[in-house]
Amino acid sequence: MNRFATFAVAAATLLSAAAPAFAGDAQRSADSNSRINVTVCERDALTQAAFRRNYGPNPVYVTADQVLSAQASGERWSAPRCMSAGEHRRLTQLTRN
Repeated sequence: MNRFATFAVAAATLLSAAAPAFAGDAQRSADSNSRINVTVCERDALTQAAFRRNYGPNPVYVTADQVLSAQASGERWSAPRCMSAGEHRRLTQLTRN
């Protein structure tokens, strides 16, 4: 019984830690007035399942350059796109300059 309880607590902790960071806390747009929504996502199965649960289709991964290009052309995205944490840092740096 103790093993099961320990396993259940560990699983719940992992799920609760992964979903909020993915679902919206990390969601940022380079320009808050645009319709270019970018979410920081990892490529693991748990994160991709959370994306599908929240937004529907499988995640589409983009780079910082693709986000900037889409903004410059006035493109609008109907659903958030994913990017790695490293690409998100790069996007943040590029938009500050």
